[in-house]
Amino acid sequence: MLLSVSNVKKSFGPDHILKGVTFRLEPRERVALVGRNGAGKTTLLKILTGQYGPDTGNVLLSRGAKVGYLKQEQPVTMGRTVLEEAQSGTEERLVLQIRLRELEEIIHSDKATDDDLEEYALVHEHFLDSEGYSVESDVRTVLLRMGFEESEFDKQTSSLSGGERTRLAIARLLLEEPDLLILDEPTNHLDLQATEWLEGWIRAYHGTILLVSHDRIFLEATAERVLDMNDGTVRAWPGPFAKFLILKEEDQERLAEVAKRQEQDIAKLDEFVRRFMNSQRTAQARGRLKLMDKLITEKVQIAKNDKQMAGGFGKTQRSGDIVLETKKLRVGFGDNVLIKDLDWTVRFGERWGVIGENGSGKSSLIQTCMNLIESLSGQHRLGSGVVAGYFTQDASDLDPEMSPIETLTMEDGMGVPEARTLLGRFLITGDDVYRPVRTLSGGEKNKLSLARLTNLNPNLLVLDEPTNHLDMASREALANVIKDFKGTLILISHDRYLLSQITDHTLDIKKSGPVQYPGSYPEYRASLNVKQAPVPTVKTANKPVEPVVPTLSPRDVSKGIERLKKEVGAAEHGVSMRESELVQLENRLAHIGPKDDVVALSKKHHEVKKDVANAMALWEEKVVELEKLEAMRSGAVEMTVPGVEFRSK
Repeated sequence: MLLSVSNVKKSFGPDHILKGVTFRLEPRERVALVGRNGAGKTTLLKILTGQYGPDTGNVLLSRGAKVGYLKQEQPVTMGRTVLEEAQSGTEERLVLQIRLRELEEIIHSDKATDDDLEEYALVHEHFLDSEGYSVESDVRTVLLRMGFEESEFDKQTSSLSGGERTRLAIARLLLEEPDLLILDEPTNHLDLQATEWLEGWIRAYHGTILLVSHDRIFLEATAERVLDMNDGTVRAWPGPFAKFLILKEEDQERLAEVAKRQEQDIAKLDEFVRRFMNSQRTAQARGRLKLMDKLITEKVQIAKNDKQMAGGFGKTQRSGDIVLETKKLRVGFGDNVLIKDLDWTVRFGERWGVIGENGSGKSSLIQTCMNLIESLSGQHRLGSGVVAGYFTQDASDLDPEMSPIETLTMEDGMGVPEARTLLGRFLITGDDVYRPVRTLSGGEKNKLSLARLTNLNPNLLVLDEPTNHLDMASREALANVIKDFKGTLILISHDRYLLSQITDHTLDIKKSGPVQYPGSYPEYRASLNVKQAPVPTVKTANKPVEPVVPTLSPRDVSKGIERLKKEVGAAEHGVSMRESELVQLENRLAHIGPKDDVVALSKKHHEVKKDVANAMALWEEKVVELEKLEAMRSGAVEMTVPGVEFRSK
């Protein structure tokens, strides 16, 4: 047991936030903590990290265990470079590395004493435990994966944007490698590439990780178990996350049926008591009354289901066939060219997902197309009859001093009753409609902006990161709202669930140049995952004709599966052999003899550790290939020869 939480309660004034939270975390677990915004997750995390004390109950952490906590907004240390800030997460390993090198020099000079050898063995053991040999490469790898270029390693932290500071804080925390790593919305400021890398890193992490996230795909890829928070309590569920969703829905249906039967039984007993209490059957009525009271006491309590957004778009007027068109468009600022020579046509009814690394120019492209910033060169135009509704991720369309009701009535011309009804559909109710926008949460600001868009009733909907600050239920509700939208959609997002639900075209803004794909994000990713293979061509006397694209027959698929099963087994055996060799070396290094060549053993250990990593990579590669072919056989996908095509049905 790494962490034990027992009957923890916490109140702020009359508000009971935690009402008896109990759960355990075991070593090396990946556990998701989920729940609606306001369910008490942040309060619980602050208790786990010692920022708050519980009113009652206990939180017990294993002796000597180290906790790392990434808050949603965590500043970095000013006065440092990006590299220095990241290295601060590896200080312990760097100190060990320096001392290890000093001792190696003493040993090489043949001046080592028994004390030196003993110290070397002890330091080296700690160094191995902390995986110190990879410290230098780890720092650079993590920074690169978090979206920092080599040229930015000397950049001062004070000059970083808010998103860059968050990503640097994640990098530093990942490098600290605590026993319990608590990540609160770690994907908020990460692009898709960094998020997918983080998923792999979490799966391979040697410690325990508690994940708080509203990113459904992220949790499906990482969580092994789920803690579901509702109404101040926590219930543990087995994972993976997709299984949890199914089990929870089945449980809610079962409890609803039980509660319905109990209500019917209570109603029948109540009718009997009312009818016969003061009659010849009073004794029977009293008996039924006791039974009814017992049923009421033991009545099944169904978890509260918060209301969902119920907003939607009305009937849209059709625009021309071409909704947006760019020709040789260059986007950027001054000498900083972000996008070069983009030819892009968006037609009526299409649903484009715009993706790309942070800073690649996605938002700048949309702002240029919306005539909010000037292009560097080229042309762009909106088609005839286009009414564009634009959602900005920074809520720049909202006056921070106005209230939601004032925004809709004074700026959008709505009547007060109509405005209140619309706000209620987006879960802005009560006195919240009169609060200044600056006091609203990020999710509430997003809902207000979305409410304004539905009132505008556009036929072109442009959304820039609309799911930021929204919980999982609100994200699913938003996906349903957009699904019902009958116009044209352009969506900038890192939310893979939303992209998979509502897009049918993809524009990937790469540094090497934009890539357009006639399919959804999952289909686009699948096409990138297929390895490139030579495609046979048929030549004529004059010029080659189009490539011949053979498809895989069911027999070819079955043969490929059998072959890959053998290769997976061989790769798994290779991993086991190398891991055994690594264990033997570590045992020798932990018990150094007088005639052992310590330096040679250390170098051999480093080489074998690389062999283990390569063997693991080969095994993972074969497993992925096998899963694809098995999916084909089950009818989940269709696939041509690798490198030609791969698409979902």
